Amino acid sequence: LCVFFTSGAQGGSVVSALIKDGTFAVRAVTRDTSKLAAVKLKDAGAEVVAADLDDEKSLKSALSGAYGAFVVTNFWDHFSKEKEVQQGKVIVDLCKDLGLEHVIYSGLENVNKLTNGKLEVLHFDGKGEVEEYFREACCPMTSVRLAFYFDNFLTMCKPQKSKDGNSYDL
Repeated sequence: LCVFFTSGAQGGSVVSALIKDGTFAVRAVTRDTSKLAAVKLKDAGAEVVAADLDDEKSLKSALSGAYGAFVVTNFWDHFSKEKEVQQGKVIVDLCKDLGLEHVIYSGLENVNKLTNGKLEVLHFDGKGEVEEYFREACCPMTSVRLAFYFDNFLTMCKPQKSKDGNSYDL
């Protein structure tokens, strides 16, 4: 199984669980194979390969020969819905062309479509469009929709003490 962006919370957790399970050989995809997280995954038994969502050739190489994949796209790398959709579509086309049996996609709802254009949440909408493209392409896919990480409250979204000092604001 090919697991994308394994230095992140999702991909890293998936690789660790798959290695522990032992049913499938695991190919861990990361942009930088020299990162400590990648080295640890290699030491744990994963095949670690480099690929970049902006480099179709590297993606094809990473996906070639895989039974299936766990795919993560990352809006936060570039803050562009259009770029995330374009990157996602390249992966969909490669998965279909290479004959992967099944893909698990870390997706989200297309808020713009659900609200008939009343609301736009770019990091949701892009993933929603990629999910739709998987279906249009008839590429076997299951979407997993994960909630906000609790760990975010310990890092980028730390609660701040309120002005009155009696509570915390998120």
